[in-house]
Amino acid sequence: MDAAQVLAVAGAVFVASFVQAIAGFGFGLMAMPLMTLVIAPSSAVVVSTLVSVFITTWQSWSMRADARRPVVKRMAIGAYLGMPLGLFVLTTVSESALRLALGIAVLVAVVLLAMNVQFDPGPRTDATAGFVSGVLNTSVSTNGPPLVFALQARRLDAPEFRATISAVFALSNVFALTLFVATGKVNRDGLITAALAAPALLLGQAIGFPLRRHVHGQRFRALVLVLLTLAGASAVLGALRG
Repeated sequence: MDAAQVLAVAGAVFVASFVQAIAGFGFGLMAMPLMTLVIAPSSAVVVSTLVSVFITTWQSWSMRADARRPVVKRMAIGAYLGMPLGLFVLTTVSESALRLALGIAVLVAVVLLAMNVQFDPGPRTDATAGFVSGVLNTSVSTNGPPLVFALQARRLDAPEFRATISAVFALSNVFALTLFVATGKVNRDGLITAALAAPALLLGQAIGFPLRRHVHGQRFRALVLVLLTLAGASAVLGALRG
């Protein structure tokens, strides 16, 4: 990767990290479409996982007291079962198809989030959401939406929501990274790019966390939906042009 690509990736990481700090989710949803504008989706998935494993692990540990542990367990087990399938998709599907699938997945997530879909949750809901999240994690690194829908249905308060979803993210990213290393997906370029993007990650967190208490939920939610729409549309257009 050249300097311009690394800077673009760092910019994507900064925006995604800022969103993650305030909302508790959205790193992959925001980072992946932006990164795929300058690097291949297969590379972006690995870089996103390398970078986000640190933020999710730290957040999970710092908020562990508020996590719903039974829910975390069911979702994590489901995610572990789904991730090998997602890795198969990443390995066999073309770059343009992955980029198109990513864009569509983000736009669908935007619609469902905007509709504030509600349903009655249960253990099967947790496991199913975890499985779908796992497939998305190792294929397009946008594993948040299924977890968000399932947790929103439980009507958790903000601290419980952030703590629970961060714990699932952390456990999922560690296993996803293990799969990527075992299958040779982690290479020198990915490691260097992730390392160079790390300061952008820290900066996004440093700015986002103090602002969390001052950002009104509905206004920020609307802003996130707009940004996700732009990111998803960019990924779709990039796939169609490619």
